[in-house]
Amino acid sequence: MSTESRAASQSASLNRIAPESSWLCRRVAAVLVGIWFGGILLVALAAPASLQSVDSVLTSPPQSITKAVKSLGPELTREILQFQAGEANRVMFLIWGWTQLALAGAVVILLLFLSNVGRTVLGLSFAMMLLAALIKFLVISRIAASGRLTQASVQIAPAELAERLRFMYYTFAAFELVVVVLGSVLLVLLLGGRRSGSGRRHVEEI
Repeated sequence: MSTESRAASQSASLNRIAPESSWLCRRVAAVLVGIWFGGILLVALAAPASLQSVDSVLTSPPQSITKAVKSLGPELTREILQFQAGEANRVMFLIWGWTQLALAGAVVILLLFLSNVGRTVLGLSFAMMLLAALIKFLVISRIAASGRLTQASVQIAPAELAERLRFMYYTFAAFELVVVVLGSVLLVLLLGGRRSGSGRRHVEEI
């Protein structure tokens, strides 16, 4: 096949989607990545805040539960509050894991089937989806398993359990940081494409 034929074939492949539709799908994918980043920020702020609320409640408990705190004692009250905060975080992480995976899948589908983006953009989107799957099925599943230890009759020291959870939270944060870095590059590429004019076709090769 001649060079001209290969170039024509590549151009036809890249332009399998109308440029206007491809441009719109790129922008929709960018919006989804932005929502994804917002979810990461929300989880990153909510998880430690729920655990820190335990100390704030014990430091200045509302008048309505002051009697309960005195009756149970500060140590038992702390364990109950930490359990509640841990359960709230566990449920939040489980919901976020599926939500993040759904966002990743939507971005990949948009870019793969409804746009003319090239291998670089597709590779970044697939890498982000792979990370989302690892976070959901590896990291978050272990966070949930650690949280369930408090529900079962398992003899484990609170300090050891807290250390396990802290390690998993750090792992979760590290994975999400990689997602943010890849997503930032993806956003630059998605938003960097020019919208084609009505009288010319724009071939996207990135």
